[in-house]
Amino acid sequence: MKTVLKTILTIVVTVGLNSCHSQNVQTVFETNEIDTATELNETKIYKLKKQTTNSDFDYSKLNQIDELKIETLNIRNLMPVFEPLSGQFNYFQFVATFKGEGYNYGDTSIIKNFHDILIIKTDSENNILDCYQYTIEWAEIPLQYDVFKGSAKNVKLTDSLEISKLQLLRTYSWSEDNKELKDNGKISLK
Repeated sequence: MKTVLKTILTIVVTVGLNSCHSQNVQTVFETNEIDTATELNETKIYKLKKQTTNSDFDYSKLNQIDELKIETLNIRNLMPVFEPLSGQFNYFQFVATFKGEGYNYGDTSIIKNFHDILIIKTDSENNILDCYQYTIEWAEIPLQYDVFKGSAKNVKLTDSLEISKLQLLRTYSWSEDNKELKDNGKISLK
């Protein structure tokens, strides 16, 4: 009888411990294709770059981007902030390449290419649970000022979803007047 109880207890503990561990992130889709920038003042197209399952956001990096030890602000050094960790959700990473006005050290502004990254976490039904958006070329401190977090509820991830539906708000702002993302853009799952 003791052996049977011991075996049952071992099975219960083993199953319980295994269910607490997340499975590894599994990549469903990934592309490094370079996109053509949308023209100045055109609607941005957020193109799917990566899709994974068994994922979650790295909230410690997203919520403390200024605390990270980033020596040089560039795409290669900033992208790990937006990469998925193991978890229980679906993860989507989109990038919008667009032409915008860049600072030119006091001279007339220059038109150059910029990249907005949008990461979205969904459940198995593609209901959006959380999302963040950031302009990779943002170079002003605090970096957190350009991190936007979705505040919308009951939104499903679909092709051509307008990003305004995500109700993206700054995670850090010194003014209530400039808290909401006012950009026009739509998501491309294809």
